[in-house]
Amino acid sequence: MNAFLFRKTTLCLLLGAGLSMPVTACSGSKNAPGSNTSIRTNTVDLDNMEEDILFYVNKFRKSHGLAPLQLNETICIEARQHSRDMATGRSKFGHSGFDDRADHLKEKFGKIQGVAENVAYGYLSAKAVVDGWIKSPGHRKNLLGNYNLIGIGVAKGDKNTLFYTQVFIRK
Repeated sequence: MNAFLFRKTTLCLLLGAGLSMPVTACSGSKNAPGSNTSIRTNTVDLDNMEEDILFYVNKFRKSHGLAPLQLNETICIEARQHSRDMATGRSKFGHSGFDDRADHLKEKFGKIQGVAENVAYGYLSAKAVVDGWIKSPGHRKNLLGNYNLIGIGVAKGDKNTLFYTQVFIRK
């Protein structure tokens, strides 16, 4: 039996005053994020936001006795491209091309035992998006999964909407 894992789940998170935002899940750390990582005068430092997401993900994993995920630039490239594709409308929000991303990563890493993906949009901070993923059973399963590497990508779309992708790998 093939031990290579793919996880997919679709769900919705309710945000604010009755707004529904769809969120889909397939199935080195740093110091605490600073205040400079949230919205400032309509600009967002996307690189810092990616690092802040890693911080909150690893803080959550640590609270469950799990090892931290290591940020990997090769995986980040795939995650960033998917976030950009969603932000520009090149692909629909969701997991279009997930199998292709997984295949690219298998080509680059060789044998991998599992891959999963979380995506989201509309959240204004790293903490808010990670909290949203934590509250969602499918996303939470990926956050707590048996993975050791992660790639994170954030992109800004129309009306400054932020799109997020996390790709998890077990090597």
